[in-house]
Amino acid sequence: MPRNRIHPQLPYEIIQSEVLPRLPAKSIGRFRCVCKAWNSFLSTPDFARMHLPYQTNHKLLLLDHHASPTFRTLDCEQPMSQDSITTTLPIPFEGHMSILASLDGLVCVALRETRELAFWNPVTGAYNKFHTSFYNDMFNGAFALYIDSSNDYKLVHIVSEGAFIYSRRLDSWRKINHPSLDISELISNYDWSLATFFEGKVYFRLLNRSLLTTVTSERCIISFDVESEKFKEILCPCSEGYGASLVVLNDCIHLGVVDDDGLKCDLWRMDGDGWIKVAAFSHSHKFSEWLIWRDIHIKKNGNLLAIWEDNDSFKNVDMEDLLTDFYYVGRGNWPHENLGAIYIETLVSPNP
Repeated sequence: MPRNRIHPQLPYEIIQSEVLPRLPAKSIGRFRCVCKAWNSFLSTPDFARMHLPYQTNHKLLLLDHHASPTFRTLDCEQPMSQDSITTTLPIPFEGHMSILASLDGLVCVALRETRELAFWNPVTGAYNKFHTSFYNDMFNGAFALYIDSSNDYKLVHIVSEGAFIYSRRLDSWRKINHPSLDISELISNYDWSLATFFEGKVYFRLLNRSLLTTVTSERCIISFDVESEKFKEILCPCSEGYGASLVVLNDCIHLGVVDDDGLKCDLWRMDGDGWIKVAAFSHSHKFSEWLIWRDIHIKKNGNLLAIWEDNDSFKNVDMEDLLTDFYYVGRGNWPHENLGAIYIETLVSPNP
């Protein structure tokens, strides 16, 4: 007679807390079909939050408007070329759109035809449209997508009339009454960069429009604390330079400043409200052609992935090249032309 075989079983609590959260988001959809109990549990916001920290595989999302609008994706960790983008995603929206921001698997898009905004999860296909009273100022102001300590995803929209916050949970807008800075003056006189969200604060690099063509351009950094909802000005480490961009490297905010000739760059690390110069690069060739990268992703091997300024191409950059060949980790300023973003596949819902 065959020997009895023992089939050990994992306790359901272990499967629920340790196994399922580690699965890719697309696999969770299939596991919802196992039984009603699994479908109920895997569809909860609590599981989405439990699942999120384990999702570290970043995707490159590109919007192609050349024919009919199409989203294409590519695994950031895989070897890349333009020919390697094969995955396409269905778009639930019609007409021209721009990508405003991406965070935790949610992508915020602006829809030109309906003059609406939307939170969209490309993996689940779920989306939530909402209106804004300042769509005409959408691309003259600044905005940022962030999450606060109560796990509410919010969009701050900064226009000449003030700063307004949309709450996903409440599905409504409200104005920040005392933002602590003269927002109207800053919007009227400065160009704002794309936002950089890091450790509970959103950072913008501001450049005085009246000095855009001068050698010494007045610039500053504005931080927005997502809990106190206060703005704060942080002085840049130097006033001279052709271009300056914020980027997160090694879990710290850094500022790269290229000189007017495009031949030298200083890399500064934020230290409190001050700055520490951590590197100075030089190159024999003018650097302006590398100046505008829309978004930066640090790959698991330490190298960089950069979305190019035309939004329809990308470049792998070896970290050694950053030091020896003077590649600039910069970010652009044109959200109305932003057709690319880096995101992760999650189960976070765009709905209240």
